[in-house]
Amino acid sequence: MLHFFILFKLYLGQKVSRLSYPVRKIKYEPYERAVVHRVKTRPVVKQKRKPKRNFFVFLLALLILAPYCYYVCPYNFKHWLRPLFINRILNRNIKFNAEDYISNTNKYIYNSHLLDKKIIVNTVWNKEVADIKIIREMIDTKQKLLELSKNYPKLEPSIYVWEYSTGSGLDINSRAVYPSASIIKIPIAYELMRLIDTRSKTQSPIFLDDKRVFTELFRTSGSGYLQKTKANNKYTIDYLANIMIAYSDNSATNMLLYEIGGVENFNRQMRNLGFKTVSMSNWLPDLEGTNKISAYEISKLLYNIDNPKIINPKYKTILKEYLGNTRNTHLLKEKLPEDIMVLHKTGNIGSMLGDAGIIYTNNGKKYIVTVLIKRPHNDNSATSLIQEISRVIYEDIIKL
Repeated sequence: MLHFFILFKLYLGQKVSRLSYPVRKIKYEPYERAVVHRVKTRPVVKQKRKPKRNFFVFLLALLILAPYCYYVCPYNFKHWLRPLFINRILNRNIKFNAEDYISNTNKYIYNSHLLDKKIIVNTVWNKEVADIKIIREMIDTKQKLLELSKNYPKLEPSIYVWEYSTGSGLDINSRAVYPSASIIKIPIAYELMRLIDTRSKTQSPIFLDDKRVFTELFRTSGSGYLQKTKANNKYTIDYLANIMIAYSDNSATNMLLYEIGGVENFNRQMRNLGFKTVSMSNWLPDLEGTNKISAYEISKLLYNIDNPKIINPKYKTILKEYLGNTRNTHLLKEKLPEDIMVLHKTGNIGSMLGDAGIIYTNNGKKYIVTVLIKRPHNDNSATSLIQEISRVIYEDIIKL
């Protein structure tokens, strides 16, 4: 009963004091002490005293935490917390493409494609492409051309000349990269002849008599007459190549460019042949001048037309025939004798005017000349400069 009373008091939350319950005494028995029995209660828990604050310990902790909060916390927030957690939450709708960061140069530097993706592959240099080197520099002729160029201060000429019999020549800024205009049609025709020769030995050969359908896909503006004809007409590859050079037909050029594998395959083959600057970025007409050449490499390509390791002599003759049919004779050929033979191709856009070819003189000389002129938009003085340059070179070549 006593125990129940104590538990009840504790349940009510009341303190159990020493006097809150009766004390039962035991009478004295003979020869025994009187013993008082008390019911044990819960021990009183003493509250611990709060330790005194140590000012020096507090100051030391503050000195340690202050640099941590000032330097470490912002760094962790900036470089770890925000990129890993906060930015992912805020930018969860943005799609991340790792290729844009790992190989972002592929947007503008590439030489091949794989599964519709631009990639860079190792270049396999074709050592059979012959180089062209000047053995004896035509110093006097070069000085004449430099003096002549001073009369046209707004124009920037790039010139390369090489004569076959003596190896004489000259070089004026010939490695500079210029817009190609229609001169890019020379390497396109070159690659076409090389491809026809190579494919003729395979199970899917290409012949000059093969016909291709002209569709709206290939119709384009600029020079040429094919753009004015009806779609779905068929033309032979031989006819398309001829009007590409003779009349500088842009629509025919695009058809042949498609035939050789497009811009990407053209660039890859030029790299494989060792031409570093000859490249295309757009289909013709390319009035912005994104397709590129250099005077030296166009001259080198003209030199390798006679290289039997690259082109079969049969197709070399056909290519030279195309170059001999060029209708625009107002640049390199304008001030030369009428009876000499010039195998060439001109190029004309607003920012560049040029002409490149192989010239045969009356006294048996043969030389390669490429002249490219950067100019203010459609500056007609570039025509006069090319004509004068060609005349000076011819007069000095026949004296060698």
